Amino acid sequence: MDKIRVLLVEDDPDWKKIIETLLNREEDMELVGYAKTKEETIRLSNAIKQIDVFLIDINLTDNNLDGIYTALELKDHGNWKMIMLTSINDDEVIKNSFVAGAVNYVLKKNVCEIPSLIRRLYLEQSPLEILVKDYCRLKQEEQLKELTPAEREVYDLVEKGYTRTEIEKRLVKSENTLKCQIKKILKKLHSPTTKEAVKKVKSGGLI
Repeated sequence: MDKIRVLLVEDDPDWKKIIETLLNREEDMELVGYAKTKEETIRLSNAIKQIDVFLIDINLTDNNLDGIYTALELKDHGNWKMIMLTSINDDEVIKNSFVAGAVNYVLKKNVCEIPSLIRRLYLEQSPLEILVKDYCRLKQEEQLKELTPAEREVYDLVEKGYTRTEIEKRLVKSENTLKCQIKKILKKLHSPTTKEAVKKVKSGGLI
């Protein structure tokens, strides 16, 4: 039987030991890696052939909520299932975790629930996972609500990777018209470049 391959992102050595002991008791799970920072996590995500589930502590450094930004970056690197570990029972923080790509969270006081939560996520798509995806889409749309229909048409093509020349031809726009529309889009999205604008929208406004 294939084991569920888990990577733990946790900076506290005591919690690392607790979770490691917990997962090692499960015959159908394997802890394939351990990281303490966002940089280590991204490196391991590229180096390890298969990771099924990431367990990510929301606070990796003091109270910076950098686990959320770790999840956000992982979201762009692969189709992972991510569970956030937290001691913070704060609705806004938890919502931001979902926007960053997490599909569930567990309070550290309920640490014993982690194996069963991993198992459920791995074996089936939960109703919560579906709701999270819908919520993420709503947060992305929220970033674009000020765009006119014409600007939204341009933005959608930018997000798909079309160049300005390709957009001009596809939408039959002059260079000056497109340049003006992109300038307005960047102003409304408070971003210096189209690349940053797309990144901001995909993050649901987290960055």
